[in-house]
Amino acid sequence: MAETKLYKPAAVDMPTAGKNYLLYLNVGTDEKAGAKWLLLGGQRSGDLSRKADSIDASHKGSGGWKSTIAGLKEWSFSIETLLMPKEESLKLLEKAFLDGDNVMIKFEYPDKRYFTGIASVTELSINTPHDGVATYKGSLNGVGPLSELQDAPASSPAVGG
Repeated sequence: MAETKLYKPAAVDMPTAGKNYLLYLNVGTDEKAGAKWLLLGGQRSGDLSRKADSIDASHKGSGGWKSTIAGLKEWSFSIETLLMPKEESLKLLEKAFLDGDNVMIKFEYPDKRYFTGIASVTELSINTPHDGVATYKGSLNGVGPLSELQDAPASSPAVGG
């Protein structure tokens, strides 16, 4: 008698776990050849938001319906990390916030494809609940465009993690 087996869908048909999406800071010498990526330590969540202004393009011939076109675009990244006082990446993020410096980030998918962009650190709050772990919550707002989704490099220098 043949053994009954369950059908296993291909990996491309399956959702992916959020825990496998990671944010990195560039601690290298430049944006391309000298990029060296440091994992942002203690990540709990990270939300990438991309938006465009809505420009009203309605006219008398639109049959009474509004028409809109996309205007200026923006992107931002909301983060929540565990507050680990000795974590190098959090020290660098704190320094960038205090000094008003921009940071270069890489948002990496589980399959190692990624976005990169320059961001300003516009919020960095510390949360200390009485019944939970202390966390940093913050916002990184894009300065210019976010890259298109890039394929995974053959080898990428990384530190930490």
